[in-house]
Amino acid sequence: MHFIGKLIHQVIKILLVLLGCVSLHSASINAASNNLPVWVLDSEQPLAKLSQTLEVSLQNAEPLNALENNTVRLAAQTSYWLIIDLQQLPENKNYVVYLSEPNLTWAKFYLLDENYQSTNDQRLASLESLSNVRPHWLIEHSQGARWALVNFVHKRSLTLELGVETAKSFEVDLHQTILSYGAILGGLILCMFVCGVYFFVSQRTKYLVLNAYFILVTIGFLIDNGLINYLIGGFNWESKWPVNEFALCFVSYFLYHFLAIHTYTAKFKKAWQAMMLCLFSAALLSSLLPHFNRQWLFIVSCLGFLCFASVIFYSLIKRKGNRTHLRIFMLLIIVIQVLSLFLWNGFGIGYHGIHNTILLLTSLAICSVLLLKDRQQISAFSYSMLHDADTKLPNKQFLLAQMMKKVSQKQHFSVLLFKPHVLSNARSTFGFEQANICINEKLSILNIQMQTMNTLKLEVQATRSTWLAHIDDSTFGCLILGELELSHIEQFACMIHGVFEEGLTHEEINLVDRVDIGVAYYPMHGNTAKQILQCAIQAMTEKRLQGERWRMFDSESARLSEQRLSIAAALKIAIDENQLSLHFQPQICLKTGKVVGCEALLRWTHPIFGIVSPEIFIPISESAGVINQLTEWVVEKGVEWQAKFCKLIPDHVISINISAKDLLNKNLPVLLITILNEQNVAAESVMLELTESATLEESKKIKATLDDYRLIGLKLAIDDFGTGYSSLAYLSQLGFDEVKIDKQFVLNLPFSVNDQSICKATCDIATTLGAHVVAEGIEDEQSLAMLQSYGCQFGQGYYFSKPLAADDYLDWISKVQKLDLNLDATANLAD
Repeated sequence: MHFIGKLIHQVIKILLVLLGCVSLHSASINAASNNLPVWVLDSEQPLAKLSQTLEVSLQNAEPLNALENNTVRLAAQTSYWLIIDLQQLPENKNYVVYLSEPNLTWAKFYLLDENYQSTNDQRLASLESLSNVRPHWLIEHSQGARWALVNFVHKRSLTLELGVETAKSFEVDLHQTILSYGAILGGLILCMFVCGVYFFVSQRTKYLVLNAYFILVTIGFLIDNGLINYLIGGFNWESKWPVNEFALCFVSYFLYHFLAIHTYTAKFKKAWQAMMLCLFSAALLSSLLPHFNRQWLFIVSCLGFLCFASVIFYSLIKRKGNRTHLRIFMLLIIVIQVLSLFLWNGFGIGYHGIHNTILLLTSLAICSVLLLKDRQQISAFSYSMLHDADTKLPNKQFLLAQMMKKVSQKQHFSVLLFKPHVLSNARSTFGFEQANICINEKLSILNIQMQTMNTLKLEVQATRSTWLAHIDDSTFGCLILGELELSHIEQFACMIHGVFEEGLTHEEINLVDRVDIGVAYYPMHGNTAKQILQCAIQAMTEKRLQGERWRMFDSESARLSEQRLSIAAALKIAIDENQLSLHFQPQICLKTGKVVGCEALLRWTHPIFGIVSPEIFIPISESAGVINQLTEWVVEKGVEWQAKFCKLIPDHVISINISAKDLLNKNLPVLLITILNEQNVAAESVMLELTESATLEESKKIKATLDDYRLIGLKLAIDDFGTGYSSLAYLSQLGFDEVKIDKQFVLNLPFSVNDQSICKATCDIATTLGAHVVAEGIEDEQSLAMLQSYGCQFGQGYYFSKPLAADDYLDWISKVQKLDLNLDATANLAD
């Protein structure tokens, strides 16, 4: 405190010393001004008449302070005389008489001797090239003149700075003025550059219009300060009226879009558009009619703009939000700039220096608002990139960033992810917006309960703190700090299930569904944040056992999942590189022992995985979305071989399995028609086998689809009969040509009473439905005999032959055809 007191005391002493110096300086100037008189006289008299009564006229003139800046208010179209008594000037010094207004209508310099006779009526400038910026005349001490007079007139009323200064001081001041003009011009060019960049990046017209506004303001600045003729020819002081009018028009258009006036009421929107049209008309009048009273037209235009600006300002202050604050700031800046132009150009109130400073500061402020708005948009974009728009929770990227911090600090943590399936049902039932309201209520409850748990606070906001993150559409998660404790995880799981067990309710509709929870632990399950999160996702998607509330990541399950992905990727390559092959298992007529057809079975030998079972790769192909390509390949190759089989056995029928998803493939019927015609194969010699579960799954569309295949002439079979849940009435409506008994009911047929009942009932049902029966998996004579007794027409299995490659199957057919054996003889040929 003592140190602060001493510091304040020293500051006060310095201020008092400076005040004393200023007082002494003022007193010395006042003393000097008494000895160096300068007057301003408003008189229409010419020099010849004024010089005769000069000393008398000085009694009515306004005295000024010599060697100081003096300010005089001029009336429009009035002649003024600046009179200096040169005898009072110190000897051996050159002086400069100057005026601060470069756009004078008339300015003439005279020197008078002791007899009041003009000794020189020419301009004597110390810096001739800069006389347009600041009119000035040199008074040399060797000239021997008695009086110096300057006569000047201006078309409008304005405030003018004038005075007498030593030549050296004036030269320094003039160079400083030029530097300040350069700085202002540089600032305006910078503003134009910023607007140009905004336009080229965004391609929005409002930035191009704002750029045009800055160009016009710059031209007006050059005209006001006498700089325009150094850069552009053909402009004079009268040119600034249309320039200002167009500038006002352009800035009105910019504000229309920047302030989003199109979102206001239709009446106000139309009123602003009408104002812009009036401003544009005024600008055209000012350009095309030079004799029109441009000054008052500009005054009226500015007043109209300021009135509309005040109304919209009143409307903006009632709104809230960061964008509104920027809009208010932008409106105030432009209003200040327009008001400065209005006072200076309209009424000549103010000074060049003040007006130029306002112009520079407000122009830079306009660009600053644009940059602030851009920064605000970037901040909003960054926020949206790290937060979910519906729940306002941190998203996956935000959670990963927090996890990466913990990994870099080697801190142990667990990632817990949960997926309430009720959210998807709620969106389809309640609507997206209402479902988000319901889920946000549950998440708020869960967020509050997590405050007492050992979880990481992800974010601190103005209204609340956040412990939860939104991973994807329906998945949420949190970070549990510390070593892995299963009891702790169980607490979290119980808490989550407790929050969602009542479900989501809206308008007396209550929806309840399961919640999947997966957990992964760092560092046991991975070394990086992404690995840990991926492990938690895999654990969440795994099927839970009975009674499990949550699943911990299991490396073996992950390995199997990875293997499935590898097989799915390799399967696409296998189709293109012809790694697949077809094997054919003969189908025998159980009455005659003759070959009636075969079933095409797909086989895949991978160069790395080896032989891959269809039971593995067929479900994978369905989930990977390549089942249609796979089926099309089987159909194409199967029909090609069927053409060869029919040459040996004309009535040969080939059975091809199709998946439930193949029923929705509109290209398959077209492919069948095309390949049948190309290979000259009868459509009735091709049997499409469809599983009973597939017919049940696609029950709504199956009948129409099967009718399309019947129109082609194909035969239809229901495979694995007895394993599904289709009603007999439903099967009768579909009308299959063949029913296949699944091999699980045939393999143990001699020893299972239940299997015997199922097989016999199936044969009876098929006979009732008018369909043939094919038994799979016949491997012994006893089973064969029992099936014959049930009325089963056809059979296949190892008792007759294992599945054979295409060439081997052709050889096998040839042998059987030549021998023409009965059923027992054919059985002896089996491998």
